[in-house]
Amino acid sequence: MKRNYFTGFTLINLLITLAISGILATAGIPSLQTLLHNHQANNAYQQLFTLIQFTRIQSVNYSGQVLLCPTINQTDCINDWNQELMVFVDTNNDETKNNDELLLQVRQGLSEDEQINWRASGSRRYLRFKADGSTRNQNGRLTYCLRKAEGIYARQIIMYRTGRARRASEEEAAERC
Repeated sequence: MKRNYFTGFTLINLLITLAISGILATAGIPSLQTLLHNHQANNAYQQLFTLIQFTRIQSVNYSGQVLLCPTINQTDCINDWNQELMVFVDTNNDETKNNDELLLQVRQGLSEDEQINWRASGSRRYLRFKADGSTRNQNGRLTYCLRKAEGIYARQIIMYRTGRARRASEEEAAERC
């Protein structure tokens, strides 16, 4: 007489496997959160850097002054860089988007755990590019800060009077948050 033996996992094997999987998952979640927060900070930095480059290119294309500034009504520039950002051609040089001036782009505002600080010589309400792509003697730093329970994730853009921009080190950026 032949006996039929069933092969498979026992309840003990299953419990041990689940326990080991749970321990590994618990150890990996903080690393995954850090990775996600770094990705969010890098993404915000890239969007801001691209917006600055877009503004500079448009000033050359339109052969005039183009402003990047925070706004709440898509007309007036304000000091709060956490609001939505607008790019417009400022033909009359009054730092306000009038009806006859072209609105080129609007970027939505930040969430409550994000912040942008603009420290610059000259005005801090806007970043102005002249027709040659320079910033009209505005040099400074745009710092993006993402505050989470685990820490601060910061990125910084250094602006030069020539209109060029570069990325600062993460340590420098974190000091400004």
